[in-house]
Amino acid sequence: RPALWNPTTGERINIDVDLPGEVVPIDWWPDARAILVGHLYRGRDRLYRLELANGTLTEIPHPTGEIHGARVRPDGTVWLRVSSGDRASRVLDDRGEEVLPAPPGGVRVGAPYREWVFKNPAGDSIHGWVVTPDGPGPFPTYLKVHGGPSWLYLDTWWPDVQSLIDEGFAVAMVNYRGSIGYGRTFRDHIIGNIGFPEVEDVTSGLDDLIARGVADPERIVIGGWSWGGYITLLALGTHPDRFVAGVAGVPVGDYMASYDDSAPSLQAYDRSLVGGVVHDIPEFIAERSPITYVDRVKAPVLVLVGENDTRCVPAQVYAYVDALRNAGGDVEVYSYAEGHSSYVVATEIDEWGTVLEFLKRRVPRS
Repeated sequence: RPALWNPTTGERINIDVDLPGEVVPIDWWPDARAILVGHLYRGRDRLYRLELANGTLTEIPHPTGEIHGARVRPDGTVWLRVSSGDRASRVLDDRGEEVLPAPPGGVRVGAPYREWVFKNPAGDSIHGWVVTPDGPGPFPTYLKVHGGPSWLYLDTWWPDVQSLIDEGFAVAMVNYRGSIGYGRTFRDHIIGNIGFPEVEDVTSGLDDLIARGVADPERIVIGGWSWGGYITLLALGTHPDRFVAGVAGVPVGDYMASYDDSAPSLQAYDRSLVGGVVHDIPEFIAERSPITYVDRVKAPVLVLVGENDTRCVPAQVYAYVDALRNAGGDVEVYSYAEGHSSYVVATEIDEWGTVLEFLKRRVPRS
């Protein structure tokens, strides 16, 4: 929530804003009478002008989706960069005019996302997005699991989602418990209880899509990067009969080894997630670590490794790969020279080319 702080007196004034989800101050209007705030709730961003004198909120008109950046111009107009599931990023002003032309080339328009809500076994409402190809289902379905864990999937442009749609897959993105944008209680649910709630929510979403006739239960793929890769590997081991293939990018495969090789800042984050020092709770860590379940994995797995990754370090990823192979599992490895993400366009294109080629070989087509 926004607040005003006077650094010369130390006075702090909290600003009450009657909006659910997260509200973050972004910029000042030039006359300092109002601030631009961003509101994140249920996977979409909104912008407001907040009057400091009386707390009045006025919504800034813009297309729905994710706001990647916004600022107040010297003349008081607002410029923003926005994308949605079916439209790549554009730079607009608050009248909807495009103020910076998009660079030439590339796909700019795709299939739109549909908002999706279902119940998990605990009765919680879980929110996410689903995208389907043209024509009737059920479709082969790719469960795209977000990283973080304190992050979420927004109604935003993902080229990989559009690539999967072009290959005939439905794509489902579950904002599991632990995601931001749904309140503090929802976000903090996984503290001291990592892994299993996220897997439960993702598989509950799968059950819902099967019941709706969207997903073909015989052609389900799960995939994610970072914490999403961790959830992918954990789901493949704890629910081995649900998936025909898995894609784990820069995952946590061996939680204890990952902790030991992480930077101190990441170790502190791990302690905040698991509720203590991991070495003091080895049974719990083993229970929530994918490497514990390698002998149960049935689906072929593609693992992507960043050789200079300092977040999900490669040694523990290779330890998981070796353990899975020793248990008779079917695993392929793609490695690249950069870190947690390559940020090299050619490498990222090659990565997703490898993923699509893997899925073509591993997922039956109608």
